[in-house]
Amino acid sequence: MIQEALFKKIIDENAADLTYLHLYFQGEPYLHPQFLELVKYANERKVFTATSTNAHYLTDQNVAKTLDSGLKQLIVSMDGITQEIYQDYRVGGSLSKVQEGLKLLIEKRAERKQRYPRIILQFLVTGKNEHQLNELKSWAIEMKVDELQLKSAQIYDFENGSELIPSEEKYSRYILAKSGKWKLKKSIENKCWRMWQGAVVTWDGRVVPCCFDKDAEHVMGQVNYTPMAEIWQNSNYQQFRKQLLSDRREIEICKNCSE
Repeated sequence: MIQEALFKKIIDENAADLTYLHLYFQGEPYLHPQFLELVKYANERKVFTATSTNAHYLTDQNVAKTLDSGLKQLIVSMDGITQEIYQDYRVGGSLSKVQEGLKLLIEKRAERKQRYPRIILQFLVTGKNEHQLNELKSWAIEMKVDELQLKSAQIYDFENGSELIPSEEKYSRYILAKSGKWKLKKSIENKCWRMWQGAVVTWDGRVVPCCFDKDAEHVMGQVNYTPMAEIWQNSNYQQFRKQLLSDRREIEICKNCSE
């Protein structure tokens, strides 16, 4: 978990240029004991804060703290509208706990007459849950979430197919090629807006180019020792951008990317 001192250092050094801060990367943010204090610190410095949660920790106390923190956007991941389907992807998860926590947050936000956090219900569409979309949409309206997002699933080793690939092509990142193998629906082009829009800082201060670098294989620098402004312009970053513009297919983390 990121230490408070490192987080504050990042905010203090970059707040003037930081317009959007997504406090999430391969983990559950509410497990951090100081999470909402960190949100509040960034919010007080006029940084737009967002996060993504599985909603298992939206207790009375956490809901109150969330509303007090100044958090502007909360994405709630819920990939099934029945427990059976939900737990197939969210192993060990409790759909009722998610729904109860989300309901509590929406009710308390309304009681306070607050606009934020804006609540986005995110549904990862797979071959196992796509039949639940109509029921999901009705439930989202009933719950009064601000937005429902249907997200396509990233699948490893997709070439040989997977039961997670939806039958409805519009919900899939992949299509079946004439060869009988699956391929990315969207061809990989030598460009990517993310390389000039933002970066990811891991819990221990490593800077990686984007959230597709889940194992931090492309470390551009460390904010513990070097200001982000210097890392952003260093030779590692410039070489990575150059490679992306010349032949993106040679970068492993780009091979299964829909951006």
